[in-house]
Amino acid sequence: MIATIILAIVIFSGVGYIIYTRFIKRNHAAGCHDCDDLGCPLVDPVKLKQQAHLKK
Repeated sequence: MIATIILAIVIFSGVGYIIYTRFIKRNHAAGCHDCDDLGCPLVDPVKLKQQAHLKK
């Protein structure tokens, strides 16, 4: 019984973390086209470095 509760907590917290990081935490962008997804193979690495440099 305790193992079931612990397993449920681990699963739901993992799902909650994924939902938070993928959908809620978007750095307050106006839309999906305003931000680059780091997992996308089409992202230009030079553009990412320039954006990171400008934020400093």
